[in-house]
Amino acid sequence: MYSASNGEGANPEIRRLNLAMDEQVCGQNENGRHEKNMENDELEKLLIRHDDGLLTDAEIKRLREILKASPQARQKYAQWQSITYALKLESEFGYVGEEASLESHFVQSSRATPESRWGTIWATVATVLFLCAAGYLFVNQFRDGDSGVSVADMNGDGADSVVSEPTSDGVAILTKLVDVTWDDPSENLEEGASLKPGKFKIQKGLAQIEFFCGATLILEGPAEIEFQSDWAAKVINGKLRANVPEVAKGFTLEVDEIKVVDLGTEFGLAVADGKTDVQVFEGEVELHTGNENKQSVLAGNAVTRKPDGSIETASIDPQLFVTMAELESRKQDQTTVKIKHWSSWAEKMKSNPDVVAFYSFDQPGDWQRKLPCACNSLFDQSGAIVGARKVMGRWGNKSGLVFKQPGDRVRMKIPGEFGSLTFAAWVKIDSLDRMYNSLFLTDNYNHGEPHWQILESGQLFFSVRWRPDDWVRGKSPNGPAHYPVVSAPFWKPSMSGKWIHLATTFDVETSVVTHYVDGQAIHEERIPDSLMVKTTRIGEATLGNWSLPTRADSRFAIRNLNGTMDELLILKTALKPVDIAEIWQIGKPN
Repeated sequence: MYSASNGEGANPEIRRLNLAMDEQVCGQNENGRHEKNMENDELEKLLIRHDDGLLTDAEIKRLREILKASPQARQKYAQWQSITYALKLESEFGYVGEEASLESHFVQSSRATPESRWGTIWATVATVLFLCAAGYLFVNQFRDGDSGVSVADMNGDGADSVVSEPTSDGVAILTKLVDVTWDDPSENLEEGASLKPGKFKIQKGLAQIEFFCGATLILEGPAEIEFQSDWAAKVINGKLRANVPEVAKGFTLEVDEIKVVDLGTEFGLAVADGKTDVQVFEGEVELHTGNENKQSVLAGNAVTRKPDGSIETASIDPQLFVTMAELESRKQDQTTVKIKHWSSWAEKMKSNPDVVAFYSFDQPGDWQRKLPCACNSLFDQSGAIVGARKVMGRWGNKSGLVFKQPGDRVRMKIPGEFGSLTFAAWVKIDSLDRMYNSLFLTDNYNHGEPHWQILESGQLFFSVRWRPDDWVRGKSPNGPAHYPVVSAPFWKPSMSGKWIHLATTFDVETSVVTHYVDGQAIHEERIPDSLMVKTTRIGEATLGNWSLPTRADSRFAIRNLNGTMDELLILKTALKPVDIAEIWQIGKPN
């Protein structure tokens, strides 16, 4: 945060801006300003110490009292945070000079002409709205009482830590799918999905489910079960094999009026036509039939509960239930088929005349720190890998690049002029650590050049630079520099480590930008004619980061992606929704 380390005075820029805001917004006389400064002095000192992570327990309590009691104090906090973040944005561009300082823009705006003032407003309105919303979310908790976030949570990391802790109501994870057909097509769950209490049903295929307690089920369709907790489920019909280690001893499956309680073992369970078969392969299970009656079934034994409720000894037949080894074998066969289909599609893309660049990440070898590009250009568009490491991609024999450190990136140069554009990539996001998390950014962001990235809020961001090349970075232009198209938030912590397909189309014929996640459009927006760019270009650009190599100094904005990418496709046309869905369907890892 931009505050003094000794806690006695804020960053001078922040303090001057606060005074300027107090004077302009309040418009008080000298005595009024003096009284307001006296009233705000204690709050300001507490906010300075809060930014530095120095608040004591007594000061935390006092800050809480002030914010709960005073709407003006809450507004002051929101202003304080807005200025801090604005300075952070300004420093990200590597330019903090007297001419372009936020203070000079703010103070001079009161005496600027209406025409020049609109330039500043357009350049900052999006940031201010975002920051005010963030401030509102924080201060509103003090208006209505506690909302689960304590002021004590602020002490340490500053305002960035004032967020609600993510929670999950899942009880299990879907870890493998083989040839599954869903009973409800709208389900279409992917591997890695968190499963909540409720019904789970498949028409055919195999699904491996891992409960949080440690028990694992291999469910064979047609089957239906109902998750009750991370220790229990109800089997309605179908076959399953359960593997329950010692740590999950006590895991329970309920069928009608009986319960199968595992005592650390491996067993099979089949439910059909009112009959229940239980076969124990290892260890022991207990059958609870009501009225405190229970029956022990040891390894190598089986029982059948008939529709009339009677229980009889049965013959054991382990071949009726799919083992983990068989599941893995079938999974590998499925993957082989998927890779074959994807490879056929990739070959077509490499010869497609609309392809500007195709980084398939499937070439053998270590690439010699270059990312090969398939394209129809005579120019070598291979990317130079900097820092990023080659790792396993969506499939075992397919590669990807992992971006972790602030310097990790792939540098490339793509010549030519285009109109419409499509960007599509497979990514596995570990977390969104930056204000802007790069997917593909042009270096200098000149006129006609695109930027494609993810905001820390989990929103897809796309823009094409509208302002001329002579716009000076760090100074407010006489009008907006671009028209950013931002989707609704799509990413949440539960998606961490999962492969997702992201795509954005820029259509110069309709002036429409469309964002896609996993083959589905999540946002569509028309760019105003006054800000629409008809001729696009890329030039020098960076994958997974942002580079400014032409600057005289060595500073650069840190926008590295925290995650892995294993495919990037750029076309000079705006693909239709059906085309985006096909790319996702062919390339999805399961």
